[in-house]
Amino acid sequence: MKPLKTSFLFFLIIYLSTISCNFLHSQKAIDSSLYYYNFILKPRNHNDLTNAYVFFEKHKNQSLIKKDTLKIILNLRYIAVIQNKLGALYDSENSIVTAMSYLDNIKGVDTLIEPRIGIYNQLGMIYRQFEDYDKSLEYYNKVLEITKDPNNIAQINNNKANVFKYQRNYTQAINEFQKAFSFYTKQGNIIKAARALDNIGIVQSKTQNPDALTNLERALSMRKNANHTSGIFTSYLHISEYYKDEKNNEKALFYAKKALKIANFTKNIKHKENALSMLLNLKNDKNIIEYKTIEDSLKKAKQIQENKYAAIKYNVKEKEKIINERELMLKSTELEKEKETKLKLVYLFIGLSILLMSFFLILILKSKHKKDKIQQVYNTETRISKKVHDEVSNDMYHLLTKLQSNPNIQENILDDISDIYIRTRDISKENSIIEVKEDYGDLLKDLLISFKNDKVNILTKNISKIDWDAVEDIKKTTLYRVLQELMINMKKHSRASLVVLNFNQERHKITINYNDNGIGAAIKKGTGIHNVENRMQSINGTIIFETEINKGFKAKITV
Repeated sequence: MKPLKTSFLFFLIIYLSTISCNFLHSQKAIDSSLYYYNFILKPRNHNDLTNAYVFFEKHKNQSLIKKDTLKIILNLRYIAVIQNKLGALYDSENSIVTAMSYLDNIKGVDTLIEPRIGIYNQLGMIYRQFEDYDKSLEYYNKVLEITKDPNNIAQINNNKANVFKYQRNYTQAINEFQKAFSFYTKQGNIIKAARALDNIGIVQSKTQNPDALTNLERALSMRKNANHTSGIFTSYLHISEYYKDEKNNEKALFYAKKALKIANFTKNIKHKENALSMLLNLKNDKNIIEYKTIEDSLKKAKQIQENKYAAIKYNVKEKEKIINERELMLKSTELEKEKETKLKLVYLFIGLSILLMSFFLILILKSKHKKDKIQQVYNTETRISKKVHDEVSNDMYHLLTKLQSNPNIQENILDDISDIYIRTRDISKENSIIEVKEDYGDLLKDLLISFKNDKVNILTKNISKIDWDAVEDIKKTTLYRVLQELMINMKKHSRASLVVLNFNQERHKITINYNDNGIGAAIKKGTGIHNVENRMQSINGTIIFETEINKGFKAKITV
């Protein structure tokens, strides 16, 4: 009996240890998710949202491999919120609709109320931003059909009220805001109650309600007592708007300036933009008023175009979307295996190198000679760039200035000369001197971010973790030119909406994985590809291209 008892105790200890380890691992994963979720709720800067996006995208892909549907849904919801905050509304819609398709395929779906509430609420917010107000209200009402939680109901009341406000259905908006205000007041949630009351005041001001200013000032007082800085900013802006509608420009300017002061103090760029916009609106200048009107019209036209694009983009079967995501995961796994294989080869090379110490002196001399030649090439490029700028570009500019003053010159000729001037200036800029001695990481960031616009989002990962000080200047210069060439190629040809660059360092080896979701292409060894390959070969680095038509563009740089 004793051996049997001993065996039982032994296996019991192992079993309990396994459970304990699994629990600790699970707890660590939960803590990480909460850490990055806080980045979504209260981002301190743009990088917080980027880091959260990378984290939840990685965990979504891991969940796809494990076939953990609930975690796939959760991560897609977080990704949709991030995309929304980054302004990628159609991508946000795609992510949340994909999450809903996974949810619909789960058995016993009626018991999964919380994720469905989150998905419907997110869709309501997206369609409000698309200005599809009927569809927005449809999804908010779906939430009310399935929830009994007073907190959820109050939040939806507030969201519906905002839709009614944009529709100028002020009576309905006030009714919904008052429901939210009553609930939050009873609950003792001063910040949310003040938000609802402030919204009531601003809507009342549109209907000439005499209580409007009282409610706006009361909301401001509540926010000051709660020391809610962003709420105080909103109150100042709304009170300024109230006085603007009342034609009291003096007081409107007073509160707009107070709002700007808070925006400057908090360094919140969005708040600063809103405050400055209000101040511009208060200037009685016909040109400014016309500019603002045109700007608003262009923004609205752009939004309508994006809506049409979204409708076309998402008219695809949900099963095909899931298959595409899985194919992407398989490719990612293959890249990781390729990386591991190359790493083993590097270690093998290091081992063999120890046996070849006698050849080191020759290799060093050859390397020095090679670096001198590369430096001469870059010096030549820089000299040509300066000459193009100092002579050709400047002469073109002076010629253009002279011709513009001549009324007999045709407009199309001036346009052609202007185009030539811009191209020569760009050529000069692309080959100008690169200061790589200090803050090289920031220099690379500035280069990559300069290609970002309202159609293309650029994401970088771990660029600040690389020990750039240990990298030779000639390699940093070459790497800068190669990345510049890739980004220019993307801008001209790829039609990508998302570009991801992942930086990694293992000892003295740096790898950069470039991925975009553009139209891709069949590999043709044109001038651009030869340029980057030759540059990488010159510093004993490599660049590998992987692309197919309609499947994006990938490149792996090793130096």
